[in-house]
Formats: sequence, C-alpha cells, structure tokens
Amino acid sequence: MVAPVRFQIHFHGPFRVATGSAADGLNASYDEENPLPASSLKGLMRAHAVRPLRLPEPLVGEVFGDRWNRTPWSWTDAEITGGVGRIRTQSRIDPRTHTVADGAMFTSGELWPAGASFAIVQRDAVDPDRIELHQAVLIAAARAITALGSDRRRGLGWVSVVPDRPWDDHLHALLTTHRSPR
Repeated sequence: MVAPVRFQIHFHGPFRVATGSAADGLNASYDEENPLPASSLKGLMRAHAVRPLRLPEPLVGEVFGDRWNRTPWSWTDAEITGGVGRIRTQSRIDPRTHTVADGAMFTSGELWPAGASFAIVQRDAVDPDRIELHQAVLIAAARAITALGSDRRRGLGWVSVVPDRPWDDHLHALLTTHRSPR
C-alpha cells in the first residue's frame, strides 16, 4: 500500500453541496455535519478525468471504478476548517410589474470555509506498474477542479485544489501518453 495522497482546498467564495431537501425556511440546504462528502469529491474528480483531461474510459474505470470493478482507492470526507454559514436569496423580476414574480424567490444556505482538506487512500491492490499512473490521474483530476457543489456555473463554489505532491514533467508525460485524442 502506498501513502495517502492529501489535498488542500482553497475556497474563493461560498459553496453548497445541497442535501436535496428544504430546511428551516430554505429551499436548498447543506449538511452542517458533513458539508463536503467523499462521494461529491470522487464524482467531481471522475468527471474531470473524463473532461477536461480526456482520459479513456478504461483508465477512468480502473482508477475510479466502474460497473464491473470497484475503485482501489477510498476518498475521505473533506475536513472543513473555520468559515461562516450564510443565506443566499435569488429572485426573478417580472418585467411587467417590476416586482418579484410569483413563486420566483429561492433561498439557500451556503458555507464559506477558511479551507478544507481530504485524502485518497489505497484500499485494494493495484498493479505496482500502474500505481504511479493512478496517482497521476488522481492528482491531475483534483488540480483540474475549479468549482464544486451546487450552482457552480452561477458563481458558487470557486476553489483551487492543491495536492501534497508536486506536479512535474514526469507525471505530465505519463498522463499525456494515456490521453484520448481530441
């Protein structure tokens, strides 16, 4: 087993991984006990391995798991440090009356942490000749993340994800040889 790969998340604004249910006057809320679960981190990294990294599906399945095989890696929930919870209200203005349109007000909870960290730990055997490739995929996918959580195309969840290991020419070359053509 290899040492865990650890990551720091630097938040450039608030975020919300929605619970899928309303709570205390909010249309969308986050889980205060676990605001950034491992499943969200893994899913986001997998999506970035496919696009924008353009890694072939067999390699993505080998690293992140697929319907036939589970991933040999285990993600931890993010450990959030500091921060403040807040409420965001969005509305749509009726162009005719210049007031909030009926049923068009939406309130949601969001969190702006001081920072966060998570780790990826090897849980199953990986061919020793493939460990370095797996780690390159994990590090590159995490570094590619620029936003996480709900409404990330609307200004929420802007982040930088920084691994504990440097990205170098060797890892770049290793990953480049496995990328799909455009």
